[in-house]
Amino acid sequence: MENQDSSNTKPDGVSAQNTSVKTGGNQLTTALIVIIVVLLFVMLLFTMNGKMFQSSGTPDGDLTALKTRNTQLRAEINAERASRGLPPLPENASSARVMAERIQRDATSLAAMTSQWQTELEKKDELLHTRESEIAGHTQTAQRLYAQITTLQAKLDQQAGSADQVVRLTNDLKIAQNKILDTTKQLQELMGRPTNEQVALIRKQLNDSLDARNKLELQVDKLTAEAKNKVGKKMYDDIAAELAQLKPEHRKQRYEIQRLRAELDRAKLFIESAKDLPAEAARLFAKLKTLEDVNEQQLKAAYTNIDSTLGARVIHRQSFATGSAQIDFDRESIIRDIISKSGDTNAYFLVVGYASKSGGKEQNKTLSSKRATTVASVVNVLRATGQEVRAVYLGETARFSKTDEMANQICEVWEIKR
Repeated sequence: MENQDSSNTKPDGVSAQNTSVKTGGNQLTTALIVIIVVLLFVMLLFTMNGKMFQSSGTPDGDLTALKTRNTQLRAEINAERASRGLPPLPENASSARVMAERIQRDATSLAAMTSQWQTELEKKDELLHTRESEIAGHTQTAQRLYAQITTLQAKLDQQAGSADQVVRLTNDLKIAQNKILDTTKQLQELMGRPTNEQVALIRKQLNDSLDARNKLELQVDKLTAEAKNKVGKKMYDDIAAELAQLKPEHRKQRYEIQRLRAELDRAKLFIESAKDLPAEAARLFAKLKTLEDVNEQQLKAAYTNIDSTLGARVIHRQSFATGSAQIDFDRESIIRDIISKSGDTNAYFLVVGYASKSGGKEQNKTLSSKRATTVASVVNVLRATGQEVRAVYLGETARFSKTDEMANQICEVWEIKR
């Protein structure tokens, strides 16, 4: 109902325009009628004056005055007619009567045309009113549509923001899930590990075993020398044969001790992420990651640059058998000599584990991490007070040789000056 009332109401400007058109048409009709009446009156007066002049014998002076007045009136009327674009009045009465009749006919025609114009104006006014109503309806429709567009745009913007928020929340959820998985894995590993008291007890037992082993070795060597001097050749050969049978078991036990010590030290020495390294070691580790696809000359130049810019150098390379993370005992003595020659009591040792590309990628990651931990465990036993050691891995590689897999089955011990 509100839209219908507003559409049937004319704007003030349109109403004023229609009123002006109607007023103009009425004024034109009134002016034409007045002119026609004046002309008819003048011609009638002219005819009557002519007859009166002929019958009554009006003096010449009065006749001349009347003619002068008539001429003046004719001139004024002709000037008025000329301003309206009409022809002048005829000169004689008969022509005037003919003209009057014509003017009367024209006036009748003009009246009919005026009526027709009035009808057309009314029709146009109705049509204009209809168009105004349509325009008002279109305007209201456009305003309503604009309001709907604004509302929809706001909803669209809100939905776009919601979509972005959903994406962010989804990414955050994935990150949280990954953290939960990592934390769960670490928790499971920690749950499977011994407590600090157990670790200390096992480490004490290992150290005691190592001491006992060293003492036994000394005693065996001493007894062997004494037996060789005191007993006969046959008894010596029997003792030597028995010792030969005991040595494999002895070596097996030593390797088992080495493995257990590395597993115990893994929680302390092995670093999963570079963010847990000190700044100098983190920069070295990041640089080593970029050297996978270089050739031998480029690798050598890069190591020289690392020495000059980061103050780090390789002091030892430990080789491993395929698929193994064990260190031969003679190599332990080499590591002992190298560590003892380090002049920096505050040195930081970073052990980097590698594996060749034979085997699976994940398997090689595990193998290279075990190798790094084993070497770091040995360095940790031999290091001086104030020195630190940590182990990292870079997995499978071919940077040290493209053809010899054994050359890539190594650990590098880097010494970083602090």
